[in-house]
Amino acid sequence: MEWTAFIDFLSVSGQELARTEFDQIRYGNVGLALWLSIVVAVTVLLTLARLVFRRRKHHRYHSGHVIHQKFQRGLFVQVLYNTPKMLLALAVVIALVALSDPFLTATEEVTGDVESRVRIDLVDTSLSMAWEFADTGRSRAEIAREAHLEFLDMRREKNDRVSLWLFSSYPYRVDDFVVDDEMYYFQVMEAPYVTVKVLAAQSGASRDRLFVPPDKVRIIPTEGTTNIIRALQSIVKYLDRDQAIVGRGANKNRAVLIVTDADVDEIPETELAALNNRNVVSYIIYINATDARTTTLEESSTPPLIEMVRAFGGDYFDVTDQDSLQRAYQAIDERETVRVELTQRPLKVPIYSRFLLVSLALLIVAIPSGLMAELLWGTDP
Repeated sequence: MEWTAFIDFLSVSGQELARTEFDQIRYGNVGLALWLSIVVAVTVLLTLARLVFRRRKHHRYHSGHVIHQKFQRGLFVQVLYNTPKMLLALAVVIALVALSDPFLTATEEVTGDVESRVRIDLVDTSLSMAWEFADTGRSRAEIAREAHLEFLDMRREKNDRVSLWLFSSYPYRVDDFVVDDEMYYFQVMEAPYVTVKVLAAQSGASRDRLFVPPDKVRIIPTEGTTNIIRALQSIVKYLDRDQAIVGRGANKNRAVLIVTDADVDEIPETELAALNNRNVVSYIIYINATDARTTTLEESSTPPLIEMVRAFGGDYFDVTDQDSLQRAYQAIDERETVRVELTQRPLKVPIYSRFLLVSLALLIVAIPSGLMAELLWGTDP
């Protein structure tokens, strides 16, 4: 490769990477990149330890003479000597990013129909979800998110048409209905655990003991309660609009899956009745935070929200029961499929090549220049 062509290649690759919207990047295999990063970090630390603590083979403290400062490498030469090492380190870091399978999401125009089950996932992100789950050292929200993601893994390739909603004092629709499993999985995974005005500690717990990572908290001044009534009212309106767009009768036998600890301010009887009149069945993935060792018989009774859901033909699935998610899967699977016209389809656009090309380009520069620097300024034993 001629140097001019190589420089053009570097320039184009760098510009392509620079134009990437990094806040929109998703990663499909973070686990592999993390483990390889740990291996690289351990290798580097062991190498540094060997250089620091092990005496060099040809080194003798009493041999030779003190080298005058003017004959030692200057600052400029030291920078040139170490630049290939820095380029090599940067290339390794970028290669690790490429191994995490970065991708962007896009949409394409399509024509056709798909058999689908229609569902809204309504996730409780109120303050109580930030509190500890039954002596585990983890928040209820984290347990809820794991259960929700596990449920989505079970529903892969079922063509579910799903919309994600969060609620605390107010409901928040994350996105319209989507059919793409991968995109929806990442929407759920990256959604906040809690939306609160102030992240207060649990009653009876240490004041500074919080169970939710800071990046999973959204501070919103208007929040502070658990208003499921307002959330279900918004969902009813949303479903009516969607039915008007898709076509009358197209969305019969829909479902609402509520992920909550059932610690709500009011029981939404009217709203559940309105959903029932529209053939929308409500299910609850119940984050049961009660401790069976200290709970009395009265306290262990089913929460009023769950009783009301069951009264309108719905059901609940307790996360403390190992078979609950399987039963939730079966309940959703029993919903009748509907034929929905697709006009847009989400796409996963891999961009690992952008990072990999830049990494390879840096390696092509770093390795020869490092050999040259060692020949010119390296230390001869």
